[in-house]
Amino acid sequence: MKILPQEYLDRMRGYLGASFDSFLHSYDEPPKKGLRFHTDRIRKETMERLIGEWHLRKVPWCETGYYYEETGPFSVRPGRSPYHDAGLYYIQEPSAMLPGALAAPEKTDAVLDLCAAPGGKTTQTACSAGFVLSNEYVRKRAQILSSNVERMGLANVIVTSASAGALSALFPEFFDVILVDAPCSGEGMMRRDEIAVSEWSSENVVLCARRQEEILEEAYRMLRPGGRLVYSTCTFEPSENGGQAERFLSRHRDLALLSEETLYPHLCEGEGHYCAVFRRSGEAGGSKEGQEEALKRLRRARIPILRAGVEPGEWIAGKHRGEKRYEPSHAEALALRSGDLEGTCFLNLLSEHTALSYLRGESLNLDVLPEDSYALHAEGKNAAGDTKGYLPVCYDGYPLGWGKLVGRTVKNHYPKGLRRMS
Repeated sequence: MKILPQEYLDRMRGYLGASFDSFLHSYDEPPKKGLRFHTDRIRKETMERLIGEWHLRKVPWCETGYYYEETGPFSVRPGRSPYHDAGLYYIQEPSAMLPGALAAPEKTDAVLDLCAAPGGKTTQTACSAGFVLSNEYVRKRAQILSSNVERMGLANVIVTSASAGALSALFPEFFDVILVDAPCSGEGMMRRDEIAVSEWSSENVVLCARRQEEILEEAYRMLRPGGRLVYSTCTFEPSENGGQAERFLSRHRDLALLSEETLYPHLCEGEGHYCAVFRRSGEAGGSKEGQEEALKRLRRARIPILRAGVEPGEWIAGKHRGEKRYEPSHAEALALRSGDLEGTCFLNLLSEHTALSYLRGESLNLDVLPEDSYALHAEGKNAAGDTKGYLPVCYDGYPLGWGKLVGRTVKNHYPKGLRRMS
């Protein structure tokens, strides 16, 4: 039995009453594992095959979410597959999929993910939104967020690292959908996170509630009339959940509560999560100002921007005067879709073993690869007649990164910081 703070247990017994024992026994169960497919990137036949091969089960509150097992007869490790590096899915705790599912933006919507790291909600909503401003105040966490946005090949996301107040000054009544996954006391994560257990205190609950209130006020200032705000936490504490929602409504008479839900680990297959959806009165409709206008405002205010769409490559000076060569960015490779590769020169690896070799940073010799493992649809040659240049390296038709073709060798240009150790 996991050792939990006694004061926390006493509070939960008071909240849950007769169902407390069932709740407590849920801590003896292993945490559930989940992944969410990036349907804008994965082909239908690939997704259906993985669902079958990995014995995935549907997450009821997320259309693209599935459970997987790391133990037992159907154990899999999706994080080890090259498909993960290709951005076909995002590994995410199942309950954490709820806020993004409830946000449900449309193609014309401007979305703000205000407390965005590590990127689950951003990558989930970006598939259907016009664009997403994805913000994380803590810089190190913002860098992780930016890396996940890059891996998913998203061109309609701006990643920033700023305070909520700095953003609200720039974007009054700007966003159609705002997600606030607020910092909280973390009670819902105690089954899987020992840090959440060690850091819990009643004093921290009070501090979290106060900070959430401040963040919600800044978020309200950025919400358009007719827009929706999704507030979520991973705690069971009423003062951070329903009580917070009630106080928010009392301060803003133009808000209505559309829905409210709490996920408990003894009642669902997932960790603890709370979610409330608010709507601001007024006429709903797509934003008149989009991603370019958001970038202009951010740059004028010198807000730290970690990523703005697809990061471009750079021109490198050559050996001779006036000579330049273009070196593409890793993001440009991951932003490619299957249709973008038609009629181009690319290396398509069909073997998982060979794909993992590439992800470890190894060069590839075309002479020793099976004949059907690559597809060079068009050849580029230099002045000497040698085949040379950058080409996407793919696994099963999904881009992983770049290689530089020199004769019959593909030199590895997968970023060193992302390379696998084994």
